[in-house]
Amino acid sequence: MGGSQSTRKVTLEQGDMEGVVKVSASVVKRMRGEPEDEPSSDAPPSESEAGRPRDGIPRETLLPHEQKAVLHEALQERDRYWQDKLQTVEEKNAQLNQLTVEQFHKAAEEVEAKFIKQHYKPVCQDLQEAVMTCYVENPKQTLNCAQQTKAFTNCVENARLHSLRGTLGHQA
Repeated sequence: MGGSQSTRKVTLEQGDMEGVVKVSASVVKRMRGEPEDEPSSDAPPSESEAGRPRDGIPRETLLPHEQKAVLHEALQERDRYWQDKLQTVEEKNAQLNQLTVEQFHKAAEEVEAKFIKQHYKPVCQDLQEAVMTCYVENPKQTLNCAQQTKAFTNCVENARLHSLRGTLGHQA
């Protein structure tokens, strides 16, 4: 892109009037961004062709200010073309981005539904509080809390077994 040089040949003829340059109709069409009717050959015109119109295409006479206007118009047309292309690409990018965001949120909701939103009610909360209170009251004599700790451990184990039985009962 942009690294290769154009192989088109442009023939300009200077007319009898000073400051007037004659340009072929195909060059004017290319400057305006219009497609060419016939492909032009890449070979330079022979000496006999140099003084007359090539392929029978009449030359148009353009004054310098007209040339600038034609070039300016062609540049504006090219600019509009590329602005349209850029806008199309940006719209496609926005659509893909929106689709990606939607897919991400959908996947996040699926993960949350499977793993995160499982609510458990606390088990043996009163015994847990009793163990914590005992540890706070007896910071240097933790063996005094052995009875509360054993009751809490038994309660948690019974809740776990009860939960497993319920899960196994639902699977069978």
